[in-house]
Amino acid sequence: MSLLARAVLAATALFAAQALAVAGISAVRRRGNVYATIVLVACATTPVVFVVGPSIGGRPLSIDGRLYLALMHLSLGGFLFHFMTLPDRSVTLRIFVELLLAPDRTLTLAGLDSRYGMRTMIGSRLQQLEDGRFLSIRADGTITLLPRGQRFGRFVTAGRQLFNIKSAN
Repeated sequence: MSLLARAVLAATALFAAQALAVAGISAVRRRGNVYATIVLVACATTPVVFVVGPSIGGRPLSIDGRLYLALMHLSLGGFLFHFMTLPDRSVTLRIFVELLLAPDRTLTLAGLDSRYGMRTMIGSRLQQLEDGRFLSIRADGTITLLPRGQRFGRFVTAGRQLFNIKSAN
């Protein structure tokens, strides 16, 4: 088997193992944050990948080979994170998901709005940010940035300025 084929096979196995671990943990911890679970699984299993690297690769590996596998494993965790968050965070992808799940793959604008309207989208995002301790929402509806949200907001704003991003999209 070629080196490329072994690398693709190893990547597929590592990705599948992470996805199954995240799915299993999420099934047990229904109220857990799936995003935190993905990061935890990727980081917690990386040392295991480093140690058992030769059995994953099917041949002896140097330290560089083990490091490569460990970094590939972390990268696949990052891919899984983005793959899982895109339908929630991308309006376009969420519309595709809602149409795919709709009877006969068809919705009216009113039907789409009832499944994923502006209030649903904003409410979902605000809940995620509150769960992540980026902001707090008081009973009267007042939204306040917490220290974590202030730091992240400054980081994102600096990045938008650096790359001259003007639109809100």
